[in-house]
Amino acid sequence: MLTRFLVCLAALSVFWLAAPLQAEESDHLAEIKRLQAVLTVINNELKADFDQIFMLQEAIKTNGRASLKVQGKSPDPVSWEAAAAEQRRAIQREEALNARLEALLARSASLDARKQPILDRLQALSAEPPPVVTRAETPAY
Repeated sequence: MLTRFLVCLAALSVFWLAAPLQAEESDHLAEIKRLQAVLTVINNELKADFDQIFMLQEAIKTNGRASLKVQGKSPDPVSWEAAAAEQRRAIQREEALNARLEALLARSASLDARKQPILDRLQALSAEPPPVVTRAETPAY
């Protein structure tokens, strides 16, 4: 969550610092830079999501290993009630982890869907030649 906030803050600072420069640039280049900044934010959010997905997958694997230990694969004697209770907790943890994983996968798919039109627009803008900006000459006194 903090990563996403910092990414958004960085993107906003880029817009704020680049504002005086964009006034002098053509609209064409300004739109390309704006789209690239938005694309950077989306890519950073996707990376954060993929990192969380990886961590959740590892947590699911670890949870599965813990339930094997309780099922009597451990050298310590375990009562049947304790093993059943631990197995129920492991199943509940896995269900919660899977729900979080599915939510992240849905969010990543949504981000990918938002990313595609931006990429298409960037490709279209890159294919077009930028408009020639001529400055009006000031009269010499």
